[in-house]
Amino acid sequence: MRKSILLLIVLLSFRMATYAQAYEGKMDYQKTSQQVAIIELPYKTSIVEDAIKDYMNKRGFKSSSSKGFDIFRGAKLDSADQDPSDLYFKVDRKKKEKDYSVITLLVTKANQDILSRPAMDSTGQTDKAKAFLNNLVPAISAHNVDVQFADQQDVVKKAQKKMNNLINDQSDIEKKIRKLEADQDQNKTDIIKQTNDIQNTIGADDNVKNKAQKKMNKLLDEQDNLRKKLRKAQADLDENKTNQEAQQKELDNQQQALEAIRAKRTN
Repeated sequence: MRKSILLLIVLLSFRMATYAQAYEGKMDYQKTSQQVAIIELPYKTSIVEDAIKDYMNKRGFKSSSSKGFDIFRGAKLDSADQDPSDLYFKVDRKKKEKDYSVITLLVTKANQDILSRPAMDSTGQTDKAKAFLNNLVPAISAHNVDVQFADQQDVVKKAQKKMNNLINDQSDIEKKIRKLEADQDQNKTDIIKQTNDIQNTIGADDNVKNKAQKKMNKLLDEQDNLRKKLRKAQADLDENKTNQEAQQKELDNQQQALEAIRAKRTN
């Protein structure tokens, strides 16, 4: 069930990202209204920010930060661009949807001050900015899947570690049971021997008899104590095996979820 739910979330996120389209919008900047391109995607802001940086870094552009923007200078919006531009990215969490991000892209000419931009875009840069955001979607989606894969790997490792601990605990408990059973067998042998010793003290004085009986009582108490310890150890072993069965199912589910994400990465 958990595998199916996770797979559904992955597929749903991918479909939502696939159908997301950038649109033109406005952004307030230092008492001005700036024309921008905007797109909304079903990913956390940290995922989107890292994905954009990774996408741009692979293309040779390093970011700088200023006034809430991640800025990539001297980039081209498409292969037909004759002149480079400065790309100002701003990623915000969508209101009331913590796992949804709003990406705003403001484009200026290289080294142009934002406030000197014309109020209206007459060069088609906004349309290019929208296309640029649309082209970013697959990269962001792929980065999100990579993060999910890494996170799920950690979940599987933790589940496997817990399983290994349970297996080690089982081994320790079984050793403890074998030791208790050996102690119990030795105690039974000692009781038989002590029974014979008591019979041999029939003609002895009371002091000798009392010592023999005291030793017998101690052996009997120890036998009772060993039985209790054995019952407790066996109960621990039974519980351990039950926990192992449950943990194995959990491990299988998490491994299946990992394979589902792995398959998503290869598509």
